[in-house]
Amino acid sequence: MHTRPPSSDGDDPAGLTRRQWLQGALAAAAASLAGSATLHAVAQASGEPLDAFMGLSQALTARPVLDRAVGARLLAALQKASAAASDFAAQLRPLAQSLAAGTLSGLQQETALRILQAWYTGVVDGTVVTYEQALMYGVVSDILVIRTYCPNRPGFWAEPPVEKQR
Repeated sequence: MHTRPPSSDGDDPAGLTRRQWLQGALAAAAASLAGSATLHAVAQASGEPLDAFMGLSQALTARPVLDRAVGARLLAALQKASAAASDFAAQLRPLAQSLAAGTLSGLQQETALRILQAWYTGVVDGTVVTYEQALMYGVVSDILVIRTYCPNRPGFWAEPPVEKQR
């Protein structure tokens, strides 16, 4: 059975695009972390930006363990992509405090989404930081193999899939 995803041309009854729905869902998930002990620890701790980034990342992804080496590379890429590297690092503790309090500003929501996007896709501003360790592959690792090549001819994805007969 094929269901048509909501379109962005306004014919969706709810009036939401997929992107808006996903952003709302991620914001709601982040807001549900308000009582997280990890967030309170990050908000109160002093020290390295990497420690704050890792704690914040664990809270945002709801994963108790994340690869610290990947985190260091993602943090470096996010700092480089930021207008001023020190600005991004300086945003981490206030972001954790606001997330713990459940009061995120628009800019803080964007920063939280950028961190989530970096962890799940492994890409920051078009630069691949990690491929195999991107969190999006862990979600489907029991079914899909991480491909490093195209399994078919160019454009094969444009044709409708062939349904298997049972």
